[in-house]
Amino acid sequence: MKAVVRTYRPDDLARVLRLWESGEDAWPGGEASTRLLTDGGVAVVAEQDDALVGCAVGAVVGGVGWIWRAAATSSEVESQLLDAIETALAGAGARLLAAPTKDGTALAARGFLPTGAAVYQREAAEVGAPAVLSELGGRIIPSGLWDELRGMDEAKEIIERRVILPLAEPELAERHAVEPPKAIVLFGPPGTGKTTFAKGIASRLGWPFVELEPAELGAEGAERQAKLLADTFDRLLELPAAVVFVDEVEDIASIRQEERRVNPSITNEFLKQIPRMREAPHHLLACATNSVGLLDPAFLRPGRFDYILPVGPPNDEARAAIWSRYVDEITDEPVDVGVLVSATSLFTPADIEWTARKAAQRAFEREHFEGSGSRATTDDFLAAIAETRPTLTPAMVEAFASDTARFSRA
Repeated sequence: MKAVVRTYRPDDLARVLRLWESGEDAWPGGEASTRLLTDGGVAVVAEQDDALVGCAVGAVVGGVGWIWRAAATSSEVESQLLDAIETALAGAGARLLAAPTKDGTALAARGFLPTGAAVYQREAAEVGAPAVLSELGGRIIPSGLWDELRGMDEAKEIIERRVILPLAEPELAERHAVEPPKAIVLFGPPGTGKTTFAKGIASRLGWPFVELEPAELGAEGAERQAKLLADTFDRLLELPAAVVFVDEVEDIASIRQEERRVNPSITNEFLKQIPRMREAPHHLLACATNSVGLLDPAFLRPGRFDYILPVGPPNDEARAAIWSRYVDEITDEPVDVGVLVSATSLFTPADIEWTARKAAQRAFEREHFEGSGSRATTDDFLAAIAETRPTLTPAMVEAFASDTARFSRA
């Protein structure tokens, strides 16, 4: 039976100390490790057949994630522990990983390099995905995605201030008695960037990103839906840190009197799992919906979700920023971005990207078939716009404004 790795709890202390006493210790940070377990640090344990078979302890100091101790009953368990502690330290803000040890064989195999002082180190960005993350279909989002999000500045600023900063700076948040958010809802019309924002949060925090698919849960049959969801959350909570994203959450959390595709039992199970997510120190649940008005009121209450944030259609300024990004990438010809903005009042960011790619394709085909060397021009972009049906309608924009006034909680 494979070991299960989870976050350390105070009631694990006695078993951890017995584990450390029972074997050889190649880690000189013993005293520091015990202090971190009692005073607070980053720690994970491994259990197998109800026995504690491993523990790894670390802390982030000045941007360096120190692995002070890792002990396990087998090399396989040790590898699982190191996966977990590395990911947890990266999620806590580490940009460099270091480990003081007298035997760096296992660390060297993971890409750590000796420093000449019985300390091995490597970049935290090289942290690999733990096995459980791979099993859940999760991944590490490349750093920098958040900074690359252009346009949509209003939504981005709210998410930065309310969600990211308290999670990225927990000590400062604690100093001001600010509770870091544990669960949020992003709502808005299709194509406005809700999924991209969720990935951007994971990128900004350095936490793994795991997406749950309501449609897959529904495909399992009513009798298995709730159990499958509970089992999935059990696995998610084994991760030291994660941004858990549920798109189209209305499929599993709509008003229970409404006719819907998923059995009501899964809504009840989902409501039971949210408090478990809220208790995990480095987990954020991010749900997205196109139809916030369909969600069960019990699902939206403050005790479950900290913020309900609108991600709406881009205004003129946002569309100008998005268009400029693609124009700069696609062409060196002079392009009147203002004309493109005026012609795309009902376009989402996804519509703009699709249209820009279509304009690039037009220029590519023209050069291939006609021999013209011109890259995409304003006329190419306008022709592509004319051939594109926008996602939004005036009625959808009006409905979003109404939903924002009724449901937004920021």
